[in-house]
Amino acid sequence: MLAKILINTSVNSLNKVYDYLIPEELEPEAEIGKRVEVSFGRGKELTEGIIVKLETEYEEPKYKLKPIESFLDDISYIDEKRLKLAKYISYVYFCNVYDALKLMLPPGTKSKNSSKSLDTRKDKRVILIKSHDDIMQDIEANVVKSAKQIQLLSFLMYNDNVLISDIIEGLGISRSVISTAQKNGYVDIVECEKQVDFLKDLNVERTKALTPTDEQKKVIAGICGYIYDEEYKQCLIHGVTGSGKTEVYLQLIENVLNQGRRAIVLVPEISLTYQTVERFVSRFGNNIAILHSKMTVSQRKDEYKRIKRGEVDIVIGARSAIFAPVEDLGLVIIDEEHDTSYYSQTKPKYSTKDIAAYICKEAGAVLVLGSATPEINTYNKAINGQIELFEMKNRAADAKLPSIELVNLRDDRIMGNTSSISLKLKAAIEENIKNHEQTMLFLNKRGYNSYLTCKQCGYVFNCPNCDVAMTYHKTNNLLLCHYCSHVEKNVSICPKCGSEEISSYNLGTEKLEEELKEMFPNISVLRMDADTTVARDSQAKILDEFKNEDVDVLIGTQMISKGHDMPNVTLVGIIGTDSLLAMNDFCASERAFSNIYQVSGRAGRSTKEGRVLIQTSDTDNYILQAVEHNDYNEFFDKEIEYRKTFGYPPFIDILLFEISGQNLYDVKQNAQILYSLLNENNYNEYRVYSPKSPFIQRINNRYRVNVMLKAKLNTKIYSSIYEKIKIYNSKAKNNTNLIVTKNPTFI
Repeated sequence: MLAKILINTSVNSLNKVYDYLIPEELEPEAEIGKRVEVSFGRGKELTEGIIVKLETEYEEPKYKLKPIESFLDDISYIDEKRLKLAKYISYVYFCNVYDALKLMLPPGTKSKNSSKSLDTRKDKRVILIKSHDDIMQDIEANVVKSAKQIQLLSFLMYNDNVLISDIIEGLGISRSVISTAQKNGYVDIVECEKQVDFLKDLNVERTKALTPTDEQKKVIAGICGYIYDEEYKQCLIHGVTGSGKTEVYLQLIENVLNQGRRAIVLVPEISLTYQTVERFVSRFGNNIAILHSKMTVSQRKDEYKRIKRGEVDIVIGARSAIFAPVEDLGLVIIDEEHDTSYYSQTKPKYSTKDIAAYICKEAGAVLVLGSATPEINTYNKAINGQIELFEMKNRAADAKLPSIELVNLRDDRIMGNTSSISLKLKAAIEENIKNHEQTMLFLNKRGYNSYLTCKQCGYVFNCPNCDVAMTYHKTNNLLLCHYCSHVEKNVSICPKCGSEEISSYNLGTEKLEEELKEMFPNISVLRMDADTTVARDSQAKILDEFKNEDVDVLIGTQMISKGHDMPNVTLVGIIGTDSLLAMNDFCASERAFSNIYQVSGRAGRSTKEGRVLIQTSDTDNYILQAVEHNDYNEFFDKEIEYRKTFGYPPFIDILLFEISGQNLYDVKQNAQILYSLLNENNYNEYRVYSPKSPFIQRINNRYRVNVMLKAKLNTKIYSSIYEKIKIYNSKAKNNTNLIVTKNPTFI
C-alpha cells in the first residue's frame, strides 16, 4: 500500500505530497488524517507528516520509496472534508496546508514522545515553603538577584499552589527558573491528581426554556425556519446589552438537537466560557464538551475524543473550537462576534467568522453572529442584505438601559483634583457603597504605571528586546515588558545620567486599585487583568467572588467588558478613555466604541437602575457621543463614511505583508524587493504602499517592516500575488520570515 504524505515544514517549496510505502504490518493502522513518522531528505532524524491519500493500486515508481516508520495517532481527526478545508485556509490565508491541518488536531498535539509525556494522569503544582516576610527580606537584601526569580516568587505570594504549566504559559517563566527556586529552598513541586472535570464539578439546577419576549420570539422563529430547511444561512442578532441573546441561543440549539443535529458555540473570553457553560448545563445537562486554552492538554484531548465519538451534541469554547470534529453540524453561534480574539494573531492568521461560514456552508448549517456592537463589516453586510439581520432593541425582563454621562476631566483639574478618579465618580462610588450595590471600574491598562522616565535627561526605561517602554508593577517592584516578558528589577537610578529623580507616567489597574483603597479604606476590591488571571481557574474564581456580592468594586481591563451578568452592579466607571481614543489604526475607533459600550452594558441588568460615568477630556468625540446616546447606528453611520472615504474594509480588502528578522538591513532590503515585485505588471488592479515600519518596529529582538496592498481580492489577483511571492522567496535573504495577513484588525 502507498501513502501520499504531507510533510510538517514551514518551507513553502515543500508544501506538496510525497509518496511512501506502508509496511505490511502497519497497513491495518493506515488511515487518511493520521500522523506518521518518516525519513525525509538526507537528515537522520525522523520527520512528522500526515497521510492525505491512500492507494492500493499504483504504478511501480522508477526510484525506491522509503517506508513509513511509525504512526503517531490512534485516531484520525482529519477526513476528506477537513483536507478540503485545510486547502481553503492555505489558499486564502497564505500558509502551508500542514499549518492549516494543525488547527484541526487536538490542542497540545505535538510529537509522539512529547504527547506521551504531557498526557500523564498527574499534574505538578508549585507551592511556597518560605514565609512572605523571609522572601521579601531576601529580595531587598539582594539574596534573590534574578528578575525572573523575583517575578516568580512575587506571583506565588499572591497565587500559591499553581500548576507549572500555568506559570510557564502565563508568566513566560521557564522550567529552569522554577527548578532554581526549588533548589534554593523557596518552593516545592508536588504531584496532584488531575483537576476534576468541570462539568462534573458543577452543581447547577436544571432549568427549562423561558417564555421569550416578543423580540426574542421573532428572532427564534426566523432563524428556526432556516434550521428546519437544513440550508446554509448567515444571520446577525444585533441585540442591546441585556436583551437576552443567550436565551435565544439556548432555544435555537434545542431546535437543532430535536432535529438530531449538533451545535458549536464560540465565546471570546475564557471567563465567558465558564459563565456560558453554567447556563448551558442548566438547560442541557452534561451533553456538552468544552475546549479552551486554560484546560490541561490531556483534558482537551479527552474532549476531542468525546466529540469525535459523537458522545456530545454541543461544543462550547474559544476561537479554536470551530475546528472541533463535529459531525451532523446544524448550527454555529459566535457570541460577541465583534471581538478581535476571533482573529488569529499567529500563522495562519485566519478569521474565525470566515472559517465558520465555510464550514456551515459545506454542512448546510446556520451561522448565527451575536453582538450589541457588531463589527462594522458584519453590520454593513446585514443592512445590505448579504446576511439576515435580526434586531433586539430592548432589554429582557423590563430592565432598562443604563443612563450614561460623560464626565469632563477638565472641570476636575480646574477644581484641583489630580486623582485618576473624578469627584463625580468618587461620589457615585460612595453612594453605591452606602446602598450595598456593586461597582465596576474599567481601565484597559494593566500594571501600576505605563512607564518610568528620568526627570533630568528624559531617559525612558525601554525593553532591551522590543521598541516599547517596560511597565512598572508595584506589587512585585518589577519592570515588565508585556510583549516579550522581559523582566528587570525596578531601578531607582537613571543608567544614563545617574539621577535619582525617576518619574512614572500613565495609569494602570494596579495603581487604580491602590488609589481606590486609599480613598475608601474599608471597602473590598478585586482586580481582574492579565496579572491576576494566570492560574487556570482564576477568572472563574474572581467572577464568582464578585457575583456572590461580597465585593464592593471590581477593577478590570477588557476582560470585564462583555458578557458578564451581575445583577447587583448598578455603577460602571470608565477610566483612561482618552487613551482608547488616541490609537491610530483604522480599526481603533471601532475597538474603542465596542469596549466602552460593552462595559457600559454591565450596569443595571436587573431591576435596579444602572448608571455609567465615562471620564474624558474630549466630550465632543463622535464615539463617546454615540455611546452616551446608547446608539450603535449613530456610530456606524459616521464610521462607515470614514471607511468609504479613506478606502478601508468593507469597501476594499487589505493584505499586510510583514517581513521580520534579526537584521534590520536585511528586513528592509527584502521589504523593498517585495514592494518592487508587487508593483510589476500591476495594471492598476491593486495599490501597493511603500514599505513602512509598524508602530512597534522590534519585538523580541526581531525587526518588522510592512508592505500594504489594497484591492478587491479575486482569483486573478490571488494568482498574481502567489506568483510574485514565489519569485520573492527565490530572491529574498533566507534569514527573514514573511507572514501575510488578510484584512488585519491592527495595522
